[in-house]
Amino acid sequence: MLGGAIRADEALRYAMSLPVAVTVSGMETLEVLRQNLGVARGLSPMSEDERARLRERVVEYAKNGRLELYKVSKRYDAEEGRAQHGYPPPDELPL
Repeated sequence: MLGGAIRADEALRYAMSLPVAVTVSGMETLEVLRQNLGVARGLSPMSEDERARLRERVVEYAKNGRLELYKVSKRYDAEEGRAQHGYPPPDELPL
């Protein structure tokens, strides 16, 4: 949990409640696989109100991207993302 803000099963239920075709989750142990299957099998999609309340609870942890550097940092951005953020292409970065 992020400082008690969210549990893994809540995050997975949130993701599975969005209008997506597939939700990919990590399963590094048999225990996590069983937990994920339990969420999927018993899925009761979150309402928009529930999703909004969950986002409010985690906004302090999520707003600056510090937990997902691969999504928001110069180091991991691909060409398109780098261009969108005004970063130079990787071949122009110092080694």
